[in-house]
Amino acid sequence: MDEIPAFWSGAMEQLGTLDLRVLAERVGGLRALQEGESALVAAGVPRARASAWSRASPRRTRGIALPFDDPRYPVRLRDIPCPPPVVLVEGEISAISDRAVAIVGTRRCTAYGKAIARKLAHELASRGIVVVSGLARGIDGQAHLSALAVGKTVAVLGHGLAHTAPVCHDRLRAQILDHGGALLSTWHDAVEPRPHTFPVRNAWISGLSEAVVVVEAPARSGALRTAGAAADQGREVFAVPGPVGAEESRGCLDLIAAGAQVLVDVEEFVRRWGGAPLATEFWLQRLFLGATIDEVAADTGRSVRQIRVDLVRLEMEGKVVKLPGERYSPGRGWR
Repeated sequence: MDEIPAFWSGAMEQLGTLDLRVLAERVGGLRALQEGESALVAAGVPRARASAWSRASPRRTRGIALPFDDPRYPVRLRDIPCPPPVVLVEGEISAISDRAVAIVGTRRCTAYGKAIARKLAHELASRGIVVVSGLARGIDGQAHLSALAVGKTVAVLGHGLAHTAPVCHDRLRAQILDHGGALLSTWHDAVEPRPHTFPVRNAWISGLSEAVVVVEAPARSGALRTAGAAADQGREVFAVPGPVGAEESRGCLDLIAAGAQVLVDVEEFVRRWGGAPLATEFWLQRLFLGATIDEVAADTGRSVRQIRVDLVRLEMEGKVVKLPGERYSPGRGWR
């Protein structure tokens, strides 16, 4: 548990309506802004709101409270319009400032959408890129699950840290923390999941990230709000094209028509955002050192079927060579 100081607890009540940086500039800095009701009024805060703000009390919270003036406050989030005055973090604080890409989409995703989200998240996370999403069902959940198997992922919540929505993602939440990731909220613990709280968090998802990928989204979707926020923040927006006429892809096609970049090649995208690939993934290292496929599956948690599918693909690409006795070695195409 941590404590949110009174000034910052009051600032959280103004979430999304006032820009702390603008207010601070009007009175000579953040320190001056914290001197009381008169300073808030001088900065342009309406008197009634300034009075309520100045009377706020400290609050206890789950996780760690990072006010805007804390050096650990995430750098990318600090630079967006109207950044949240306080972020509450449960888990590994460094994860919220590492290189990151957001993967978002509809809760009612197709098998195609799930496969793209999982592939993209896996490839990014395996190269040290944090995958950011919103812990929702569908695309968000698939991205988190795939990323945490090989790297870190950050879930941005639309409610206080004392809650989990959907409740069925309680286990996923625990797994994110167990694998070095983090949960981030800008709401007091007492704030429960409500329809009006989730749109606010979409801007924080894109704000934490260098780029946003919308995998699948219908014409009305929170993922499209995230994409809109990303554009306003100067982030790059990518959309995965889907079948014409498919409701799950209508939003992505609209984004592309409006100027979003088209993501048609996961490997190309990952090379751009993830830099050079890792020398060799752990499961392949085990194979190259003589382990059997069954042993690799037991050591890594990957299924035997998925290992075989990946090996067939890597053989076709010339990256691995199959040896007698179902052993493998690096091929000429491996780099």
